[in-house]
Amino acid sequence: MNWIKQFSLQNEVAVITGAVGGLGRELVKILYDAGANLVLADTDIASLQLFAEKIDPLGQRVLVQQCDVTNEQDILCLIQKANDHFKRIDVLVNCAGVLGPDALLFDLTVEDWDRIFAVNLKGSWLTSTHISQYMAAQHIDGRIINISSSLGLRAQLKRVAYASSKAAVEHLTRNLAMELVQYQIRVNCLAPGWMNTPMVEGILNGPDGKKWRAAIPMGRAAEPSELAGPLILLASKASSYMTGTVLRVDGGYAYCGIELPESVF
Repeated sequence: MNWIKQFSLQNEVAVITGAVGGLGRELVKILYDAGANLVLADTDIASLQLFAEKIDPLGQRVLVQQCDVTNEQDILCLIQKANDHFKRIDVLVNCAGVLGPDALLFDLTVEDWDRIFAVNLKGSWLTSTHISQYMAAQHIDGRIINISSSLGLRAQLKRVAYASSKAAVEHLTRNLAMELVQYQIRVNCLAPGWMNTPMVEGILNGPDGKKWRAAIPMGRAAEPSELAGPLILLASKASSYMTGTVLRVDGGYAYCGIELPESVF
């Protein structure tokens, strides 16, 4: 058996929400390089079009669709467009998400909480529900990948809503996996930690950089290319016996306990 071929996404179709966000862009590039045809979804259609032209100048393998993942009609339109153009959907990556404000518990508003949960949790549930229904109706052995974070496991100051929403996404993954296994649809979760973007570089090299680097066992942020192996594993047939799994790619950050106020020490 050619073991390498099971990692190929050649001629498969992947839908990625939040496609022009910092993490989304990196995941899109990885899936494109792995051979997949792509349907990119985000709220910013102008950025989607520019990004699609950059990675696929000939316009043969990338389709864009404006989509708010909290809006059911937008999701149905996304599915219809993907079906009209590519005739199938094999992979869904739920990458749409919001971080919310850098706020302690008493400063967090109801509006902040509702917005974070609407996009991060409701959006993942709603998109997964409709696309898995489509996959089941088409008898496609689909793969759904939810995007969590180290904070789905680790507690961190000023991130109560975001961390709670990502913990909920991880449990959503397990429940979706249980329900969809009868349709040969697998659901797993990718949980990245610090990723080397300009914003993260500024933090890790800033005044508090030493503290943050010390909290990461590997002492550094991940390069975007270091997400390639885990993402392709979950998106491809190479993970055919995996469902309900949370795969952490964070240099050990999630397992370092919780962040406590300095006043505690």
